[in-house]
Amino acid sequence: MRQSKTPGGRAVHLSAFAAKAQREGLLSLYEHYLLMGEALGLERESCVQPAYGRRVQISDLLKAMNMRMMALLFGDDGAAALWESWGQEAFRLNQERRKHYILKDYPAFLRAEEQPERLKQLLALRRSRKKPFDGGPYHDEYFPYDQCAYEELLLQGRRFSEADRRLSGETENLLVELSLLEE
Repeated sequence: MRQSKTPGGRAVHLSAFAAKAQREGLLSLYEHYLLMGEALGLERESCVQPAYGRRVQISDLLKAMNMRMMALLFGDDGAAALWESWGQEAFRLNQERRKHYILKDYPAFLRAEEQPERLKQLLALRRSRKKPFDGGPYHDEYFPYDQCAYEELLLQGRRFSEADRRLSGETENLLVELSLLEE
């Protein structure tokens, strides 16, 4: 990551690291969530700063929505508000105009926890073997992938416990290093 000069490049490295560490059982879901939050923050930076020129796409809308739902499950209201704000901003900046299930009513999907019908739609898409849109992208193709069906948990009114929000010393150190790298 230190060698990468752009926020987008750093985001790619951090996302790949987090995915590999999760597959190897080195990260909890919460730690993966925090690292993906850092990576998506870098992606956002590459979209909103003219120097980098990355275009906002449907995948960015899906990632912001997923992160908001995970923040709600972890009881992180501040992060949920942040991801909602980025989701709204991404929706305004989105340059991809093809037909897609999320574009029809993105603001409602972004606040799906308030509308069980939206959560049910997302859960049905997650469980569907045949996807209705060729080539996607689909919300279950991004963090938290299949590690957590947040739609189901939110529909059941469940949230993660304090014990689910523990950090290892290594992850805590990594988050500190990331914040120093971004300064």
